[in-house]
Amino acid sequence: MDQLVQNGKSTAARLKKSRRGRGYSLEELAIATGLTVAEIKAAEDERRSPPAAHVERIEHALR
Repeated sequence: MDQLVQNGKSTAARLKKSRRGRGYSLEELAIATGLTVAEIKAAEDERRSPPAAHVERIEHALR
């Protein structure tokens, strides 16, 4: 529950919305970031606190 909140949205919600908005599936984003699908799911889960490095890799791929 340590998700950073920005503009009223948690990091998890923002990442999921951004991924979906850009048309990436979990599998496609995993390939683009070098992370596993499980790691992407963890970053998009508001109950989890993924490593900052994973969030940065996802954000970079979604730019």
